[in-house]
Amino acid sequence: MSNYVEKKRKFWYDNTILRIGGTIVDPITKKFLGEFCNSFELGNMDQIKVFEHFCNYCCVNKENGIVDIRLNDMSTGENAQGIDGIAIIVNHKLVTSVSEIEFQILNNRSLDVKFVFIQAKTSSSFDNALMLNFMNFVKVFFSNDISEFNTSEIMNFFEMKEYIYEHAECMIEANPQLAMYYVTTGKWVEDRTLKKLVERYETELKELNIFSDIKFVPCGATEIQSLYRNTKNVLSTKFKFEKCVVMFGDEDSDSIGYSGVIPFKEYRKIIINDSDSLKPVFDDNIRDFLGNRNSVNKAILSTLQNLDINSFCMLNNGITIIAKKVSLTGTTAVLTDYQIVNGCQTSHILYENRNLDNIDELLIPIKVIGTKDETTRNSITKATNSQTSIKPEQLEALSDFQKNLETYYTTYDEAQRLYYERRTGQYRLESIPKTKIVNIPQQIKSVSAMFLDNPHGVSGNYGAIVKKVGGKIFRANDKPILYYTSSLTQYKIEKLISENIIDKQYNKCRYHAMMLFRIYVSGKKVPRFNANTMESYCQKIIDILQDDSRYPIIFCKIVDFIIEQESIDFNDRKTFERKETTDYLLEKTTEMKRFIDQ
Repeated sequence: MSNYVEKKRKFWYDNTILRIGGTIVDPITKKFLGEFCNSFELGNMDQIKVFEHFCNYCCVNKENGIVDIRLNDMSTGENAQGIDGIAIIVNHKLVTSVSEIEFQILNNRSLDVKFVFIQAKTSSSFDNALMLNFMNFVKVFFSNDISEFNTSEIMNFFEMKEYIYEHAECMIEANPQLAMYYVTTGKWVEDRTLKKLVERYETELKELNIFSDIKFVPCGATEIQSLYRNTKNVLSTKFKFEKCVVMFGDEDSDSIGYSGVIPFKEYRKIIINDSDSLKPVFDDNIRDFLGNRNSVNKAILSTLQNLDINSFCMLNNGITIIAKKVSLTGTTAVLTDYQIVNGCQTSHILYENRNLDNIDELLIPIKVIGTKDETTRNSITKATNSQTSIKPEQLEALSDFQKNLETYYTTYDEAQRLYYERRTGQYRLESIPKTKIVNIPQQIKSVSAMFLDNPHGVSGNYGAIVKKVGGKIFRANDKPILYYTSSLTQYKIEKLISENIIDKQYNKCRYHAMMLFRIYVSGKKVPRFNANTMESYCQKIIDILQDDSRYPIIFCKIVDFIIEQESIDFNDRKTFERKETTDYLLEKTTEMKRFIDQ
């Protein structure tokens, strides 16, 4: 079995001195690394690789405030030249394939792009040669010469970059932004020589004429500690709310609501973070941004660009914000743990035009509701979206089935416990491994791949899969065990990949491997989702997944079987996005069983 390897040594965080790459790590960074390691279950991973993931996670969260983030999505692979992490953010979403960028163009008809590069060094100083190497490879990445790069991960990032620039006509507002983070465990002291080096490379990158903004961010131990703290903070904001009235107040449920208007200079504080990016405040919004070419959004844009303050306020339906806590002292409002549940389109257009002259005085109608009651939150979200073209399946997060599914996940003991996140960020403050949290998009992907024989659709992009399977899942009488089973299967195979028991380069076939795992253990024919036989069908799979001596071997043999198929080309980025690949593997299931059992 070429893909089955022994587990590596534990990455311990006790009272002993921690050295990474020969450098002693300070106690605070060490503590944060320990928390991070536990959060993502990285105990068996090499220490230097853990530090790279830690830096990637902190820096990308700073740039985009991403809640649902997969560490391998940012990794450049083993022995990548000069760059430890890359994130490509398109229309405020982390993309991992060309297909996801295609979907963004189809859905939004525009591209708003940010490239983030990270280099993580455990040295206690900022090294001139290493910084030079990092910035040089960033520059090479944006050239046409790919000979310097030798990992499949960087090649995937390179293909995405090429595709973006091939569709430059979709960059309606501006060229892509570029952020470069160089992280060490030392201290940045504004060294003149290093600053001149950075300025020189920033100038060279500007001369490529392909970026709207370029920044180099040096991070020492203090800065990376601060970035990590920010990944754990609950969203909060403070702004002036001078023109408002109380809509309601209920002391028994600790709920309160305000309605009024605020100028954009105050609304900025609600939606824009310190790095001039949108905050992750739209995760509970039912619709993504639909782009400037959407008819409603065109009208918003036209009114906005005319800067007719009165018309904008009268014609716009306004923003609805729900927070766990709202306090109003005098004219100062403070929101804690909040989301914008209606107003995604308006907010994005305001953000894209945030630099228009005099826009700060534009008045925005808003409703602010503070409540901890889930029923109230859901009712408000449904009500504020009921007059728009929202499809029924897009309200699924608010249904009784979702509540019951969340409860079902709690019936499993600690050893096999996963946590179903029906509402974005509901486990943010709890010490639960992020790898064990299953959100609705992840659930849709896993069950579609495993039980609907659609791994090719899932491998492409989430938006497309929702449109295809919306009416086939989350139905009232479905057996919840099939949803848990698909999530547990995905958790197990991704853990094998994370621990390098299955080589990371085969991550792209994990959804197909999940489908084949189901077929090998329980048979090809899937019972009806509401059938009683679904219970025993799924329990067979769960029993195998609970056996740590069996399931890794089966998964590794399944991956080996896929690799051995001559007609499957791992170098073709679209191989696992084609239905033909799925159909081919489904025809080979008898042969696969013999391969595994031999």
